[in-house]
Amino acid sequence: MKDRILVVAAAAALALCGATWPDTAAAWGMRGGMGGGGMGGWASHHVHWDEEWGPKLGNKCFTCHDGKPSRRTVNYSHCIPCHSPDGAIDGVNDPEIGARYNWGRMTSVVYDDSGHLRPGKERWCLGCHDDGTAVINDVPAPNIAGRTMTGDWQSPAAVAASDFPGADNLLDGDTDTGNVVRDGTYIIFDLGEVTDISHVRFYTTSDQESQWEVYGGTDTENWTRILLGQSVIFAAPAWKIGPDTGWNESRLDVFVPVRYLKLVRVSPPPLTVNSLCEFQYKKDLSYGYFVNGHKIGCDNCHDIRSSHIDGLARTYQADQANYSSGYRLVNVETDSDTVPAMEIPRTGCNSDEDPATTNDFALCFSCHDRSKVLGEIYDSGEMFQYPLQTNFRNDSHLDANGNVRNEHRRHINGRGYCGNDPVWDSDWDGVPDSPMSCTACHNVHGSPSPAMARHGELTSSPGTNDKVPMINLRYLDESGRPDGDLADVMASSGGVTQFYAPGPGTPDKNSTCKMCHNDEISYQRQPADVNHGLIGP
Repeated sequence: MKDRILVVAAAAALALCGATWPDTAAAWGMRGGMGGGGMGGWASHHVHWDEEWGPKLGNKCFTCHDGKPSRRTVNYSHCIPCHSPDGAIDGVNDPEIGARYNWGRMTSVVYDDSGHLRPGKERWCLGCHDDGTAVINDVPAPNIAGRTMTGDWQSPAAVAASDFPGADNLLDGDTDTGNVVRDGTYIIFDLGEVTDISHVRFYTTSDQESQWEVYGGTDTENWTRILLGQSVIFAAPAWKIGPDTGWNESRLDVFVPVRYLKLVRVSPPPLTVNSLCEFQYKKDLSYGYFVNGHKIGCDNCHDIRSSHIDGLARTYQADQANYSSGYRLVNVETDSDTVPAMEIPRTGCNSDEDPATTNDFALCFSCHDRSKVLGEIYDSGEMFQYPLQTNFRNDSHLDANGNVRNEHRRHINGRGYCGNDPVWDSDWDGVPDSPMSCTACHNVHGSPSPAMARHGELTSSPGTNDKVPMINLRYLDESGRPDGDLADVMASSGGVTQFYAPGPGTPDKNSTCKMCHNDEISYQRQPADVNHGLIGP
């Protein structure tokens, strides 16, 4: 014990004198990374200073210490910029996954000897990857944990401006009193403070339709469109109120903090007098990896020991074909071979390959059953699937033989010569560069949209929502209407994607891919309980 104290003291003295700690530590046999057998707590120094999966801070003792580089003077407030105590999961002070309670013990407590997270540490990564502020080497950690907003319907605090005389009646809590004139084009509501909201609704006593654009902002000068809607007017999407009387509500398409809501009426006929009686908003939304994402341990898909923090917001670039290494994905054992997790961009002659037997999506099919996801009635053996075992099908769209096709298979087969037309923007830079793959449409980390369909939170530029809401899939309810809150596939009758403008879908419009069809496409089917093609119970 005395020898260890002397070694630590000597190391601290050398650090103060400008010596390189990792070198001196190696000389004394004190380095210990993941399962490295080093000297207990000093493994954490090694991880933070020079290990691949760490931030590579170097021997900057005063990054973490106050006064002198002694363990007794560690200041845990220095952990805040990286480990994010201000998010949904406290990455500094949480007793299970907080940095201060796991410092100096990362080898024995957080990871096992093979580099996997130990039981009870499954949310370790979310200490940084939540909605807090975790920035390392000038790169913010993307929010994998998602968001949760809860609250009841409520009225805005005031009408800030409007050309609807009588607009204050929309906030009086009385559905029997409405706006008193027919003409008007806009209303600006003041919520009273900056807040997150997820839904808006009007109460109407008329079966007359009206279309609206909805904007949000933290001031009354800069606006973001937060509700596109599925109704179409003047070749643009809009929020339709009516023809149903009573409360007409809609979930927003963009979720950003706002104080002011601006509603602009775009339908040309004057409104019926007193037809609009009340307006309310609420925050009620929850999504994220452990909410509606894959929910399994992060290290099932990610190689935690590989290079992590390199100063790039998105390491993967299509022209470098580094998808697996860029996203730190594990290799996959299949048919006695070790193959990359995903082949992206996809190459080869995809139309001649059988996507059920290629390894383009090896990581996905390490859990999902290829035959259930991609099998068709024209296949043989285990790939023969009748009826189809995917809910991504259009029961009203029949082929020449009168059969329904598997839409997963149709998309994966690709188009153009050899099915290799680059239609998907796989590195999200605005330029299509790959045939379709699973992650073109699905965000496995959890999405506000059902079936983990892309919505743009993770693909947007860091700190922005510039690609939200992407394809914006909504399930159709039993009556065939889009319902942004419907998440149960067994309660749905199909799905519909977002309408942006007439003509084919393009990355300029949907931030995802070139589509064979318009950006709005709907499908109808009787849902089947197919367990998402998962292997096992």
